[in-house]
Amino acid sequence: MKKLGVLFAGILCSMSLLAQRPTATINQVNDFVANSTLYVVLTENPLSDYNSEIRKAVEKNWNVTTWKTVYMSDLESKLTNPQNAFLIPVSMQFEEDKDSVEYTFISLLLGGEYETINDLPEVFTFPFSYDGGEDETTYQLPAIINFLNQHVKNIQNNPKLLKDRKFTNYSFEKKSIANKTIYLIKDEQDPAFDEEKEIQAVFPSASIVFTDQMTLEKIIRRKETNALFFHIIRPTDEDMIPGRCYTILLSTDGTLYYFGFHKITDKTPAGVNAKDWKTISTNNK
Repeated sequence: MKKLGVLFAGILCSMSLLAQRPTATINQVNDFVANSTLYVVLTENPLSDYNSEIRKAVEKNWNVTTWKTVYMSDLESKLTNPQNAFLIPVSMQFEEDKDSVEYTFISLLLGGEYETINDLPEVFTFPFSYDGGEDETTYQLPAIINFLNQHVKNIQNNPKLLKDRKFTNYSFEKKSIANKTIYLIKDEQDPAFDEEKEIQAVFPSASIVFTDQMTLEKIIRRKETNALFFHIIRPTDEDMIPGRCYTILLSTDGTLYYFGFHKITDKTPAGVNAKDWKTISTNNK
């Protein structure tokens, strides 16, 4: 997938803008579920595979509301309708990180009479990729959309989740991963902690299988039972200015087991590291 920061230039926002965007209320979420149409926003770039992948993922994994697709060029006329909602990729920068790294998040925004798109109430914002260059996360969209579908239902039962922007509630629910297999891609691990024996030293009960992206894609699409994987957001260019690395453990059915991130430095490179594994292990005792 090509750079979304360019494709969706009309909705670029910084972290400061994100902070100013209002969080949706539980009444707005309930009204969204009961009455709204979700518009899945598509890029107009014919070279992007995002459109086909997000369509398939939503078709098979979204059942909270009815949905349609809309291209960016047709979006403006729909924003002010309070019965419309938008699943939209948004490029962001974190000002406190003091770097120029841009990330793409998938946001669910609610329509209405607001001054700009950055004023639309937000239901959730979930990290999807680094901006820049080719993106390799679209094959994970089935599990991601399944999780977001579940997340909206969970919000209805627990409105406090609306303010849980780091999804900490899911990380500490202590869901068991006994009898489950975690599929890992070697180069997505911290190079100093990328061997099975190292992982099992801190997480003895973990069932680890190293695989490749093509195999993992098949596992996700088939929704293989008891299969978990990491959704990793990290630079793909070694020369990129360091930013954040997100390490998110999902199952193929969209259950979120762990949500973590760290600042990338020489001492803490991108990838799943020992601290991630120790936290996951602690949460599963």
